[in-house]
Amino acid sequence: MVKKSFAAFAASIALASILSARVQATAADGFDETQHSLVTANSLWVIVNKSHPLNPIRYAPANLVTPKQFNNGKLQLAKPAADAYVTMATASKAAGAGTLSIASGYRSYALQVTVHAQDVKKFGLVAGERLAARPGFSEHQTGLAADVWAPAQGCRIRVCFSGTKAGKWLKANAWQYGFVIRYPDGSYPTTGYQFEPWHLRFVGVELSTQMHSTGVTILEKFWNYPNSPNY
Repeated sequence: MVKKSFAAFAASIALASILSARVQATAADGFDETQHSLVTANSLWVIVNKSHPLNPIRYAPANLVTPKQFNNGKLQLAKPAADAYVTMATASKAAGAGTLSIASGYRSYALQVTVHAQDVKKFGLVAGERLAARPGFSEHQTGLAADVWAPAQGCRIRVCFSGTKAGKWLKANAWQYGFVIRYPDGSYPTTGYQFEPWHLRFVGVELSTQMHSTGVTILEKFWNYPNSPNY
């Protein structure tokens, strides 16, 4: 009993030390990892993956807008993502990387039902779910995700987008505008999705900068979430 009590005490001391180190690191680098929720549906940092659906599952953002530039399809995004997207697209054009457009933005629960069913019918369940999330499990439903491309360069929602001028520029610079490439190459064991160089997720400049500076490119890895390759 004494040994068990001592072991429990030692474990609690170790945990306290880890938590203290995280607080000190946060204070040292100025990054406050508690400023946004990871589970609230309307949070900039909400984690949405195959293990963590939105709550409520039919969540719809209240701040949807239609970017007036770089948006040939007149698609919607949540306002913070929309504003940052226009700023980023303006910079991409100025840098000579191409004129961006949104291939897919906000998707309602109902629309995701259709998108998921189409991909599963076309590719089969396993391959289809490497591309399309089940309704309620999609980042697009938050309004914070945008599938982008440069129409003049082709490769719309295709892996070859990574080799275009626009794709290369986004890989190098999207973080400066608060976006991360949500499903980078090699992330399938963690995310359950294939490499999607076109899928940008807005998380805000503070988090994207922190991820860039630490070299951690996957949200689940950054937040120490378990791998979620399957439902």
